[in-house]
Amino acid sequence: MQKTKAFILGLDGGTWDLLDPLIDEGQLPAFAQLRKESASAFTSTTWPAHTGPGWATFVNACMPGHHGIFQFFHTQDPAYRGRIVGTREYGRQSCWQWAAAKNLLLGLVNIPMSHPAVALPGYQITWPLKQTTSYCSPRDLLGDLSRNGCYFQSDLATMYRGELDYIDHAVNFVPERMRAARYLLQNWNADIFAIVLTEADRVCHHYWQFSDPAHPLYDADAPPRYREAIRTILRLIDAELGETLKVLPDDCSVIVVSDHGFGSGHRSLAANSVLKNAGYLKTLPGAASLPDIASWFTEDGATIDWENTRVYMPVPGSYGLNLNLRGRQVKGTVDPREAESILNEVTEVFRTIRIPETGKPAFLKILRREEAYPGPMMDQAPDLLLIPADERLMVTPSMGEQWTWSYQTGLHRHEGMWLHRSPNVKSGRLPHRIRLIDVLPTLFEDLGFDASEAFQGKPVSSIFSHATSSALPDAWPQDASPATEDEELEAADLTERLKAMGYL
Repeated sequence: MQKTKAFILGLDGGTWDLLDPLIDEGQLPAFAQLRKESASAFTSTTWPAHTGPGWATFVNACMPGHHGIFQFFHTQDPAYRGRIVGTREYGRQSCWQWAAAKNLLLGLVNIPMSHPAVALPGYQITWPLKQTTSYCSPRDLLGDLSRNGCYFQSDLATMYRGELDYIDHAVNFVPERMRAARYLLQNWNADIFAIVLTEADRVCHHYWQFSDPAHPLYDADAPPRYREAIRTILRLIDAELGETLKVLPDDCSVIVVSDHGFGSGHRSLAANSVLKNAGYLKTLPGAASLPDIASWFTEDGATIDWENTRVYMPVPGSYGLNLNLRGRQVKGTVDPREAESILNEVTEVFRTIRIPETGKPAFLKILRREEAYPGPMMDQAPDLLLIPADERLMVTPSMGEQWTWSYQTGLHRHEGMWLHRSPNVKSGRLPHRIRLIDVLPTLFEDLGFDASEAFQGKPVSSIFSHATSSALPDAWPQDASPATEDEELEAADLTERLKAMGYL
């Protein structure tokens, strides 16, 4: 077995706001040791702070306007379908493909937006958003894990399903995943091994109110396992991380990184209801008439009347708005010559919205996509991006009641976390945030490769105790294209499962 050069733990929803206090209390000994020995920082992530664009931004070392992933679903599908996005939609080759060109073997496990598998040296367990048995490469990988007592379910199979007994299952999912990770590290060759754990994200979404006395829905009489759920899952991840660090070489670079942070969630605003009340969106009774239309465009016995709708929220979790543009959408109504004036009008509509309890503006900024998502993939982005003034606010495509309590009592934050341990790295908390897009270029510099010109992200060279770059030439592997598959559309239960889990 060759030595692992780098181990990456992706902690979906990880935040120093939760980890630092628990470390200081002595509850997370593995994280405590890593924090002591690593360079660490808060990270700036994506707007919106979301799992899909977050992990796509990490693996491509560029912002969404350059890689083209803005949510789990395509935000500019012309026929209003729930078209699932993944590696086929990447507008550039990823950091993994760049590493493959440097003759590095890769072990990639459970990283969101990694399905279908791209041809890469090493092995992969991808992250499908539809039920499939084809989520590993090579094909015998899952079988080998199973034969050796490491049953690895797809992340879709382990999602939160709307029941608060999820914590009782999550405490089993984490050890199962990390037991598989340790088996792979010890029995399958990889220079760089990366795994993402999603369980903390799901627990934070749905158990926040039980541990936060300041939350409007705080329940002091909740069962202890609910009140302790967030701390329980973080302590469990810490224990599994500690066991995993034991099997790594002493000189292995170790990174822990999150796609976004976490905090309390309070209010929910129904964007399509706002548009309906302002006259920009119309509905009809009954089900959708167009084939394969996304489920979120039909609600409470009514569906969007596309022939009389000018603006709509295209995808849950996108915090975006689209013009129903003639020549772009199949039922487009907006003449391109009117686009500018309508965008200005709708911007004013949302600018005047106030949060009920405080009377404060709901939105800090309302950006055109040219401002929010500059880059070659900008035309796939929503036309407008809503940026809440208070990150406790969720925006949904609902056409129902305009203001409700958020069904997710914990919501994402655009500030994540990162640490990097290596013999080449000086330890200590940086006084400034680093960018999520800089994490992998920094690792490549640590491993002796010059990635300074290859990506939008740049190495954080200040953390190194001595020069590391070897300025090797760039080259792309010839077989690094996504696997060819038919379009994947929203399955009947997918949206409800993602909503229950806290992703939409």
